[in-house]
Amino acid sequence: MPPQIIGDSTRLRQIIINLVGNAIKFTPQGEIIVRVELESHLEDAVGLHFAVTDTGIGIPAEKQHVIFEAFTQADSSSTRKYGGTGLGLTISAQLVAMMRGRIWVESAVKKGGGFHFAAPFSLGKTTTPPEPTDLISLAGISVLVVDDNATNRRILDDMLARWRMKPALAEGGEEALDLLQQARDHAEPFPLVLTDGHMPGMDRFALVERIRRDPTLAGATIMMLTAGGQRGDAARCRQLGVAAYLTKPIRQSELREAILTVFGAKSAPTQDRSLITRHLLHEWRRKLCVLLVEDNAVNQRLAIRLLEKRGYSVVLAVHGREALNLLEKAGFKGFDLVLMDVQMPEMDGLEATAAIREREKATGAHLPIIAMTARAMKGDRERCLAAGMDGYVAKPIQVEDLLDAIENLGAAPSLGEEPTAKTEVDQSLDTKKALERVGGDTELLKEIVPLFLKELPQLLTNLREAVASGDAKALEGAAHTLKGVVGNIGAQPAFEVALKLEMMGREANLAEAAPAYRQLENELNRLKSAIANLSELDVRP
Repeated sequence: MPPQIIGDSTRLRQIIINLVGNAIKFTPQGEIIVRVELESHLEDAVGLHFAVTDTGIGIPAEKQHVIFEAFTQADSSSTRKYGGTGLGLTISAQLVAMMRGRIWVESAVKKGGGFHFAAPFSLGKTTTPPEPTDLISLAGISVLVVDDNATNRRILDDMLARWRMKPALAEGGEEALDLLQQARDHAEPFPLVLTDGHMPGMDRFALVERIRRDPTLAGATIMMLTAGGQRGDAARCRQLGVAAYLTKPIRQSELREAILTVFGAKSAPTQDRSLITRHLLHEWRRKLCVLLVEDNAVNQRLAIRLLEKRGYSVVLAVHGREALNLLEKAGFKGFDLVLMDVQMPEMDGLEATAAIREREKATGAHLPIIAMTARAMKGDRERCLAAGMDGYVAKPIQVEDLLDAIENLGAAPSLGEEPTAKTEVDQSLDTKKALERVGGDTELLKEIVPLFLKELPQLLTNLREAVASGDAKALEGAAHTLKGVVGNIGAQPAFEVALKLEMMGREANLAEAAPAYRQLENELNRLKSAIANLSELDVRP
């Protein structure tokens, strides 16, 4: 898979959410798998094939051709038993079409199946980032994966292989013991064993006990992955010398950090070395101090709350020059990460990053910097990375995107009901989408909406003056700021018009700027009316 692709992340996310939600609803037991594969690869574009497969009730062949039509389900009894109208599939089909893709279903009654879609994406122009130095220490380490579930084995196999480890797979305890003994006999013992906590045949700790009783096998480091822990499990793990006890589903970053810690490539407090757990990994992350550089009050509040909920401490700077002063006063120590807005007064994010990198030349240090920008246009990501930034998050900020960007740098060791009408996708105030933006925090959403209303008059004044004076650069900047703010509260129609104005400014083509501004005013008036008509902001998931 290419290291970077360019496409519509909002539409892609919504399609996957809809398809996974549909699969959950019609899969009473078994599993649901989401995967993506490279379908085609050209010089400047790729075709990606996405699949959401399940072991659910399935769809009869004669019904599959109408499954993407509005208010259609394969069987009316499904509506009575499982609820919903099937509109999520219709919306998904529309979104796939907007992405110039295709969508189809492969399914059989009582055997499950899956929904597939394929779409083209542009390729980013950045080079593959260098491999993190801590991962290099894992290359060549043999790992025995023990799990009775074939999907779990495949996922772990792929994950470990990407880190250049050498995984071997076993379906159960007896096979695992055979492989351990064979490896020992060939003088190539497994340094690491990853075992499931719930397997038929042997109970949850029987395999560990058998390994520990054999002096020729006892040197292996054992980590247990479990879908559901029980009281006393952690104490039993400590007794048996299990190095880590992690709960599924497990993030790549969690497993990577745990493995690096047990092999000494990542330091941990000495008192915490007895047993690594998900809670302990999160506790270690709480030691991170993030410097947030952002001039907009709404974006400040949103980012601070999301980071603090994760357990990070946050220091705020309102522009690049203030951030640089804070870092210099601290001797460039005490901060683990910088989240840097790109477009700011005084000193923008690109200038600030260049200044930080210049000062780091004397010490050889490297402070991770993640760009935050509402532009998300072709070339923006490349400009950020070329300036010395390590990552990139597009505004409106998505919770998972932000946390993944932080964790992927190595700095950090329920679905809603289906829409009931097609107009949900373009309503003035989509509180469901806004709630997703803030990680489900209703109180935070109620805080940032008044902040938005307070800032809106000045934002509009800046935009109106830029249009009236024909100042393309000012138009681009004003529209860029407004776009990020309206996106944070789920105002998609206003977001799209602001994006159009920003592109006019960037291309210095203002012929249609005045009518576009009037369109934006109309959308914002609709938005303000929608907010005013809510006696209490309805942000229920």
